[in-house]
Amino acid sequence: MRLFISADIEGVGGVSAAEQAGPQGFEYAAARALMTNEVLAVIEGARAAGVTECVVCDSHGNGLSILADRMPTGSWLVRSWPRPLLMMQGIEQGDYVGAVLLGYHAGADDPAGTMAHTLSSRGIAGLRINGEVADEATISAATAGHFGLPVLLATGDDIFIASARQRRLAVEYVTTKQSCGFFSAMAPSPADVWAQLRQAATRAVERHADGGLTRLDGPLAVEVRLTDRLAAEVLSFLPMFRRSGPTTIGFDVPDILALNRVLAFLLFCKSV
Repeated sequence: MRLFISADIEGVGGVSAAEQAGPQGFEYAAARALMTNEVLAVIEGARAAGVTECVVCDSHGNGLSILADRMPTGSWLVRSWPRPLLMMQGIEQGDYVGAVLLGYHAGADDPAGTMAHTLSSRGIAGLRINGEVADEATISAATAGHFGLPVLLATGDDIFIASARQRRLAVEYVTTKQSCGFFSAMAPSPADVWAQLRQAATRAVERHADGGLTRLDGPLAVEVRLTDRLAAEVLSFLPMFRRSGPTTIGFDVPDILALNRVLAFLLFCKSV
């Protein structure tokens, strides 16, 4: 039995500041360890429920945040960029019992949530799919759903978890911290978070039959509100993009996999 884990850092317990989010920050090394330990806790809990192999997709920043040398035997790690399925790369390879969204956070359109953003805090101010506000979890869950996989466990700050529960995104949830502001949060001891993650992962795998699918069946009409007016103008030169406002572009894609690819293009051609 195999499990797919998509891991981000902003929703990890103990992470709340820009100094933890990238190599330039003095606390990045500590944040990497916190993120890695949360991944390991989920793997341990999943193994207790019979999972024999985990594929982990490092989905934060440069894609090199998880400490590779601490990954246990029987696990695989997806690292670095670019990649066509963004935060869910690897889910297309083989059979899984389900997916885990670990360390996720509120989206750019949410007025609350620690370090809230959608894919690029520098470039994207908002994202809608078929007129509905979407965040990273929306895209990841729908990508899992495309392959017939439920989200078994979602973890992150309380603002994200409240939204995920409302959408019935997962089977189990773990709140890793309480948001106090964009760059502030109150978190329990990391050891307490890891214990919760182990227990929740075991329950989630045992309850995998209870999982529902998040589906975004195409065609999809996508609207991206950028932070850069010039980027919107230049993208409108391409026939697939339409400009509907000073910083807003729209485009249509046949399915969620194509949406991942277009967003990867925007991100890694430095358009956003």
